[in-house]
Amino acid sequence: MKNRLVFLYGLFVVFLTTACNTLYNIKTLEIEIVEPSTMSISSKFKNIAIQYNNVNSSPNQYLNKYDEFGEQKTELENSDSIASHIYFENFIDEIKNQSFFDTVIKLTPRDYSTIRIVDTINYAPYFSNDSSTENTLSSEQINVLNSGYFLENNTNPVHKKTDSLILNPRLGLYSPEQLQRIRNTTGAEMLLSLDFFGASDSRYFDRRLEVASEQVTNWTQWSFYSLVEMKYVLAYSKLDTVSWMDFAANLNQARNVVPPRIDAIYNAAEISADNFAHNLVPHWIQVKRMYYSSGHIELQQADELVANGKWIEAAELWKKQTKNENKNIVAKCMFNLGLACEMEGDLEAALAWVVESYHIFGAKNEMHAENCTEYIRLLSTRQADMKILDQQFGNQ
Repeated sequence: MKNRLVFLYGLFVVFLTTACNTLYNIKTLEIEIVEPSTMSISSKFKNIAIQYNNVNSSPNQYLNKYDEFGEQKTELENSDSIASHIYFENFIDEIKNQSFFDTVIKLTPRDYSTIRIVDTINYAPYFSNDSSTENTLSSEQINVLNSGYFLENNTNPVHKKTDSLILNPRLGLYSPEQLQRIRNTTGAEMLLSLDFFGASDSRYFDRRLEVASEQVTNWTQWSFYSLVEMKYVLAYSKLDTVSWMDFAANLNQARNVVPPRIDAIYNAAEISADNFAHNLVPHWIQVKRMYYSSGHIELQQADELVANGKWIEAAELWKKQTKNENKNIVAKCMFNLGLACEMEGDLEAALAWVVESYHIFGAKNEMHAENCTEYIRLLSTRQADMKILDQQFGNQ
């Protein structure tokens, strides 16, 4: 897949900061590494189509009510419908940013403002107490059952809808003909459908604790379809809560320290979209790393090389100092060599250097032991993550 090797093994330095403690000069830098997704999409799906299919587009009689510092209110803006489009567009942008798929195709949105969802499927035979007549639900039927129950019970329009869409027993909101048309016109192997988006929110002020808070909860349901097998693969519901909190001496101050309500709803939609995109595909994250600095002349030169991203040249200077008679310098340089190896993608060598650095003093130097132990944990986690990434990128 396009850009996958760069994505998998790449590692960026973002910026460098310095700190000092009584025992060591420590420099801290932020780097970007690839983190595996919590969900796994088969690497055979290289091209995907995504469609806005939100059945909750019209005002919802439950979700349009909110708590405003103890006062119950009903909104007129239908803000969660606007938020659903913000969520959808940000999700697509973030999926594209991660370059996991070769192509990402945005389909024309479907309008459900006048359409209600109807599930006419008779599930009684599948839940019969008579084992001789009981039938077994297929995975597709289970997806339709879960999806239909969720959509029917969470879509509560303020105004009565005049049209109906009867769920397909195998494919839910789509017909076989619609999926085939998408496959033929886009060449996509998978379809992601945003079937539901709803947002509920509230703002509170606790006088006793002098704390103001705001909370937005986003409810989403996505459907995943294999356009190769013409199969409903997964109905996935997700609940995502975004919160703000700050000190406030009184109610007037509370209104000012948390975001305006509509801003919070739209901002939460962006955050939830990024969260789900990161659940779905491997993604870049920023992490902090530390290394030791020193007044030693050659090690000062190494600092300059690191600042310019010349890790191999810096490693040569550090390795030379591993023969130094000063154990402090040896321990620092071995630790730094671990970071240089990580930056070059050799996690096994990185671990070996940090372990060796730890054993220079063992537990006798508490601060150094803690630094080594934490870095060993981080490197071990990255090793485990790389195995998962290999699977997610189809390298195993």
